[in-house]
Amino acid sequence: MKDRINKFITEHFLDGEGGLKNDESLFGSGIVDSLRLFELIAFIERSFRISVRMSEITLENFDSVDNIAKLVKKKLPRTGE
Repeated sequence: MKDRINKFITEHFLDGEGGLKNDESLFGSGIVDSLRLFELIAFIERSFRISVRMSEITLENFDSVDNIAKLVKKKLPRTGE
């Protein structure tokens, strides 16, 4: 999951260059701004078949690949329960 998110960000926001670390601040480093955030959310919703609520669109949830993956994992349906 993290690899997929990292790959999207690297390909779409960094022109395929650089080694994005999963704990790197996407906003602090200028990789993601408000416009790109909505492109990222659309990718997340489409790729993982989840819906992100407005209340979940926070700096904490979207500031790193690690944080995005935590949010996605929390929203995925649990199997075997």
